[in-house]
Amino acid sequence: MTIAPRPRAVGNGKVRRLLPYRERRMVGPFIFADLMGPDALGAGHGVDVDAHPHIGLSTLTYLFAGQLVHRDSTGAVQTIEPGAVNWMTAGAGVCHTERSTPDDRPRASELWGLQTWIALPDEAQDGEPFFEHHPTDAIGAEVRGGSTVRVVAGEGWGRQSPVGVSSPLVLAELALDGDTSLVVDTPAPERAVLNVEGQLRVAGADLPAGHLAVLERGARVELTGRARAMVLGGEPVGARHIWWNFVHRDPDRIEEAKRDWAAQRFPEVPGDHQPWVPLPS
Repeated sequence: MTIAPRPRAVGNGKVRRLLPYRERRMVGPFIFADLMGPDALGAGHGVDVDAHPHIGLSTLTYLFAGQLVHRDSTGAVQTIEPGAVNWMTAGAGVCHTERSTPDDRPRASELWGLQTWIALPDEAQDGEPFFEHHPTDAIGAEVRGGSTVRVVAGEGWGRQSPVGVSSPLVLAELALDGDTSLVVDTPAPERAVLNVEGQLRVAGADLPAGHLAVLERGARVELTGRARAMVLGGEPVGARHIWWNFVHRDPDRIEEAKRDWAAQRFPEVPGDHQPWVPLPS
């Protein structure tokens, strides 16, 4: 299956949404994927995603260009830069914001990245929220032929990321040089390939930039071309309901989260809770 990106408004900007898709809700535990940018932000402008809640998932933010400041109700404050990983686990409930840095706002800047949500396994859906950050130099890279592999989270290509994932999965960045091929080499039973930019062929078929190819389970898949790509997938965690920013196996838990956010019973983001995003009608 090939999934074309769909434009969506997020905060004061726009993204290209890939998951969930009406015919493919999840790939492994990945239940949400947005491509952000590449956007040129003029001087005096920036990204502002106001305070909003999550339950039952982890967010993984990965940038190719630019930077963002993450703040959440655990007290975490962290600037993320290209190649680094911000991993926030919502569990029973967390609230966070994402904004351009104060240094970026007065000048022209760029933002380009991938935002994903990973559905938590049953035993972790209602656990304690937490946040972790891994700097760029902590995510190792390996050159294979003329192509480069970075295993951002999980396991693949014989490498293990330092990110503490909640279930078996993979998220990897690939840079293909155009002269050599690269096999999708991960134990993940469900896998998808995203063409971030460039000319990419997946199992001999062209994959346009911005599109996601969901791979056949167990198939040996070869990638060729000159492109930047991401591979995502993993072990399924079971059926999940998703509504707005809430993910859970139990729809009643999502209804409870709606009521809690409308009444502002979620924990607040210290120093950055106003304004907060209202519950959608």
